[in-house]
Amino acid sequence: MIIESIVLIEGKNVKKEALKISLSNAKQIVIGSTPGFGVILHVAANSSADLGKALLEFSKVPDVTGVLTLALRSPH
Repeated sequence: MIIESIVLIEGKNVKKEALKISLSNAKQIVIGSTPGFGVILHVAANSSADLGKALLEFSKVPDVTGVLTLALRSPH
């Protein structure tokens, strides 16, 4: 079961390269800048627990001030 999410990574100085981190059971599919807000990510994970772990990892990236889920899609 794959769970997909669109996530806003908030922070004025967040570098897209810094968000290309290793995630155990999730991966970033698309990374795009949103001027004035931060970076938008499309993340796919094997479970909701894996997605939660990925979001926690993103919150630890330097200059990240917030992690906000904008959309969530599961196969149910």
